[in-house]
Amino acid sequence: MTKQTRSENTRLHLVRSAAELFDRNGFSGATLEDVSRSAGVTKGAFYFHFSSKDELAGAIQAEACTLLRSAVHRVAGAGVSAVQSVVDLTHALARWLEHEPLVRASFRTARECGQRGKPFLDFATELRTAIETLLRGAAQAGELRAGLRVADAVTLVLGVCIGLEMLWWSGLRSGGVGESLAGIWRITLPGLALPAVSSAVMPAGS
Repeated sequence: MTKQTRSENTRLHLVRSAAELFDRNGFSGATLEDVSRSAGVTKGAFYFHFSSKDELAGAIQAEACTLLRSAVHRVAGAGVSAVQSVVDLTHALARWLEHEPLVRASFRTARECGQRGKPFLDFATELRTAIETLLRGAAQAGELRAGLRVADAVTLVLGVCIGLEMLWWSGLRSGGVGESLAGIWRITLPGLALPAVSSAVMPAGS
């Protein structure tokens, strides 16, 4: 293993260790000492890779955005309707909310520090853009109900995503996120898409 590869692995290990701590304790509740200890590195090693906790938070957001871009590429190229792509993307998010600290930490730091702007809102901003792009594609393909504004549809879908994260993080709801998401889509699809489109969409994802 080359020195560069070891350095990259250490950096990624720091990012993932920090994501788990931020997810569990919040951005303000996790110290750099906590992160270094959790990752098994010295503070000097930490500062070799990151100059501050803010920069570390940005790295977590960036890794979460990479996951999101891969999911968008996958659903957009799956050969399904644009509305189904939106549904499928939200189910990818549901799986992350259950199993991926990078995404959960990105949401939590956005709640705590979102008023500070970048980098704390990077994942949420990219999620909004992805949803808007897919829904504009649905509108252009004639899949959405007549008179429905894309901006309103984006607000609806984004609200569902953020609302689910908050409900499960707070413990107000439990069980599988995906199952509840499928139920939400069964309710909302008829008001979002044309009947022929909504009836063909799989609410639990394709």
